[in-house]
Amino acid sequence: MTQTLLAFDVYGTLINPNAMADILRPTIGEQAESVAAQWRASQLQLSFRRGLMGRYVEFSVCTRDALDVAIAAQGVEVASSTRDDWMKAYSSLPAFEEVDGALASLVAAGYRCVAFSNGTEKAMQEVLENAGIFRHFEAMVSVDDIKRFKPDPVVYHHLIRRMEVEHGNTWLVSSNNWDIQGARHVGLKAAWIHRDPTALIEDPSLAPNIEVNRLDELADRMASAR
Repeated sequence: MTQTLLAFDVYGTLINPNAMADILRPTIGEQAESVAAQWRASQLQLSFRRGLMGRYVEFSVCTRDALDVAIAAQGVEVASSTRDDWMKAYSSLPAFEEVDGALASLVAAGYRCVAFSNGTEKAMQEVLENAGIFRHFEAMVSVDDIKRFKPDPVVYHHLIRRMEVEHGNTWLVSSNNWDIQGARHVGLKAAWIHRDPTALIEDPSLAPNIEVNRLDELADRMASAR
């Protein structure tokens, strides 16, 4: 029987970007949470805009530009050297607490697992190694290969070609509602790790096949879906 491929989004799904607030707090105090939240939001907005314009840059450039946006919007003063330190810290963010065990269970159950991100392959490997979960993945699939960003349809088709699998036997696993809808739009199956209770699927026709709150709930739901 052909093995099912699970393609995992990295930031927000496996790696916790909200942990940046703990890193920012010693410098900017009570504004850490608002700056961290706006940093993440602006990071995505910049990648979406650049993707629509066809002005691709590495995702790390979007991340650095978004940090500047967040700092300016919140009206805080941060030295350039501190911003450099925060950018380095972004590659050392922790995984969500259940992720390591959940990935081990999925691999043991016979699923093929790959990391699939808007980041470069080098950036993916670094953050996953630092989080102690790199060993679970057979491959890193990056949008950098084709110079486009998710949720552009060509990115999901690139995953299919790169891994030599069929759409119907491939699952995107993501916490991002826009990512889920992008995958469903091109015929992939999708498992939504619904970490943000305020997020929703705006287009019901692109609803996920599976919805869970934590990654360690996925193995049982996948078994039921077989």
